[in-house]
Amino acid sequence: MSIQVSTRIDEATKQKFDRVCEAIGVSPSNALSIFISGVINYNGIPFNAVIPPSKSPKITMEEAMGCMRGQFTMSDDV
Repeated sequence: MSIQVSTRIDEATKQKFDRVCEAIGVSPSNALSIFISGVINYNGIPFNAVIPPSKSPKITMEEAMGCMRGQFTMSDDV
């Protein structure tokens, strides 16, 4: 027995998703089923979920080197 899972995304995203699925030869439904199976098999998201570079906090080289030496400081900017 199968059940239906639904989500809401904007139209432009759906169109892009459909084009990618078509290009790789899978239906959008099959692509989502593959993703769900991957989450189960990986026991989590099956790819790195990271902050995009444009949104990551900016730190100085000195702060980065301090982190590498185990010297962490908190900032009000984050």
